[in-house]
Amino acid sequence: MSELDSRSTKQLFNDWRAGDGQAGQAMAQRFADWYYAITTSRLGETRGREPCDVACQRFGEGIVNVTEPRALVGWAHEIVLKELENAGNRAMDGDEPNAYTGDKQPKDLLCQAREAMLTEVTLLEATYGGRASKQEVDVLAAPLGGNPLGVLKARYRVKQWLRDHHGVPFDVAPDNPVIDRAPLPLYESGHMATDQEEANFEQWMISDIDLCKDIAEFAHFSIALRGGLPTPKDYAKKTARRNAQMQQAQNPGCLARLFGG
Repeated sequence: MSELDSRSTKQLFNDWRAGDGQAGQAMAQRFADWYYAITTSRLGETRGREPCDVACQRFGEGIVNVTEPRALVGWAHEIVLKELENAGNRAMDGDEPNAYTGDKQPKDLLCQAREAMLTEVTLLEATYGGRASKQEVDVLAAPLGGNPLGVLKARYRVKQWLRDHHGVPFDVAPDNPVIDRAPLPLYESGHMATDQEEANFEQWMISDIDLCKDIAEFAHFSIALRGGLPTPKDYAKKTARRNAQMQQAQNPGCLARLFGG
């Protein structure tokens, strides 16, 4: 994602309309980053690529017809919502690696994080998976400051652990979360109360491009959590099988001996 421009989206629009080409470029990049965060969070990078690209193209073609700054974000949001509708339902499970997972399987990384920080990952599993009641989530969040702020704290602690222990390239992982971002896990899990609440949150996102980057960084982990992680027992079996396969690959001579080599 791009470096931040200190001007507001409205100011960039007004400056571009006044003939500032640099403002126009910064505005276009800001909307591209916003579209990327929305489409990747909802669909994952692979499925979200085409909706994002088409939305950016339609934005570039139609922006000249927008004259009122207050209409800009709503108009731009309708573009990406239409492309998301064409792409199909929100991804409710996945284990796709990408640059923001360090090219590693997100579920594997989250299972390793769970071994180190059971409270935080269990809370995220309950929140994102949608299989726990609000009361159950409240109980799990209580040690971290309650729901919803405790869920946000858990999310950032997991991001920090993945960054520090596995080199996952997260830039946004603050020690003290911004309280205004408390609805973030509900948005990422797809469990906001209404479509309008979700739309309001997405339109608010463009006023905080750092938030867009945060969502894009965690998108594939969010999708993995939405579908659920392997149980600790199943993950241990998977790890044992993988280690055995790796050991066998490192000692190919044993196969040759079995067949008289």
